Amino acid sequence: MIWALAAIATLSVVSCKDFLETNPTSSVSDNQVFTSIQGANAALNGCYNLLHFNDENYGRGDVSGYISQICTFDTTGEDIIVNGGWYGYDYNFWGHQRGDIFKTYTLWNYYYVLINNLNSVIKYTPEIEGASEADVNAVVGQALVMRGWSYFMLAQLFQHTYQLSSPRNMPGVPIYTEPTTDETEGQPRGTINDTYDQILKDLTEAETKLAGYSRLAKNHVDQSVCQGILARVYLVMQNWSKAAEYAAKARAGYPLTSNADYTSGFNDINTGSWMWGLMQDKENKLYGNGDYGPFALWANWITRNGGDLWSFNCFFLPDAFVNLFEESDIRRQQMFYRSDQGNGLWCSGKFYDNLDLTGSFVYMRAEEMLLIEAEAKARGGDPTGGLALLNQLQSMRGATPTTKTGDALIEDILLERRKELYGEGFGWLDIIRNCKPLVREGNHADYSGHTPIPAKSWAFVYQIPQSEILNNPNINGDIWPDGDQNPFAQYYDNKILE
Repeated sequence: MIWALAAIATLSVVSCKDFLETNPTSSVSDNQVFTSIQGANAALNGCYNLLHFNDENYGRGDVSGYISQICTFDTTGEDIIVNGGWYGYDYNFWGHQRGDIFKTYTLWNYYYVLINNLNSVIKYTPEIEGASEADVNAVVGQALVMRGWSYFMLAQLFQHTYQLSSPRNMPGVPIYTEPTTDETEGQPRGTINDTYDQILKDLTEAETKLAGYSRLAKNHVDQSVCQGILARVYLVMQNWSKAAEYAAKARAGYPLTSNADYTSGFNDINTGSWMWGLMQDKENKLYGNGDYGPFALWANWITRNGGDLWSFNCFFLPDAFVNLFEESDIRRQQMFYRSDQGNGLWCSGKFYDNLDLTGSFVYMRAEEMLLIEAEAKARGGDPTGGLALLNQLQSMRGATPTTKTGDALIEDILLERRKELYGEGFGWLDIIRNCKPLVREGNHADYSGHTPIPAKSWAFVYQIPQSEILNNPNINGDIWPDGDQNPFAQYYDNKILE
């Protein structure tokens, strides 16, 4: 598949609308960009801006960059009700596994466009004459983090979780480490082990290159974010010792989110616990994501300081989820019942935008790392250490510390992830990595009985887009295991990986 270099921007103006588009990537325009370290940084900034916005969004808010994917990963889970709006396709699993549906294409295309842009940064930056080793390492290291993260996201979207697919040597995703040109032939899927080998190679190399690098803003990745992504990867791979090690490394120097910060709207990138996020900026046109991002979640239509912020009123909490919280828990105190919404629905004040619509979005924070470390220790031979970490967070939030052991302790850690991180994009990803069924309890909307979905269902795995199959001669469109295409499974089929 051929992907155009879409992420080159000027240093001062970094809106996605200002990207230069050049194809092939060996063109004169590319050579002009990578003549200085400033040009390389401009290209890298363009890559960062793709996290904010996806030009090929079909006019739909639910496929507009990574911010909308955060909503996708929660609305396909168990703790969010979608009551109208863009995300009905996600909430109901309505056909987005089909290879000819917009959702599969936009997810696939989003990450491969980003990867190709990053490949240009990785390839051409070291060739800049006169650039210092530290400057080159900083640019290339960041690009390697984002490329490794991109392949990690693709691996989770387009195949069963690592523990199910790796022993079977199941297909991964095509790997590209060089910028594509008009003559580039599409790569085969390879195996899931090939994909994870590339992920770990990129991230471990980046960790070394970013030693000592100090980023300008939390919009960018640094060594701690790299370590945090490695912690996520090792957790999925069930390498418990490495997951615990890297989660601890990643959150060193970041305090936990105070209760005051937790209840202040999740809109400030300068919050001490935030490790990675997106700061919106009106000057550079990086703002206005509220109608398809976390600021549309449940609370922004509430009048705050004299005005409504967003009108996209479709995200709510099921009562069964609300009932998991104790009254003393500060997170429960943010939840409120509205009899005038639907047939009566629960809302949350966890997220709300600034009045000028420039609130920040969180991608990674210290609590996620603490919970990774707790889970990895509990599963990996140090349950006492895992329990202590869990109790630390529970006590801080005003919840009764658990005293459970064994599998019950692990289930409590997973439950705490749901309670602490809801709305931050982990709901569905946790379901698939733990090989659990999707069971929606409480007053969820019932759409033709499409849930529960059994564990290991092929309904959790996106199909390869039809456009990729048609344009890539090295991908066989037959259904796996005879071909490369993931099986198509709707709810009523109950097809699972045997």
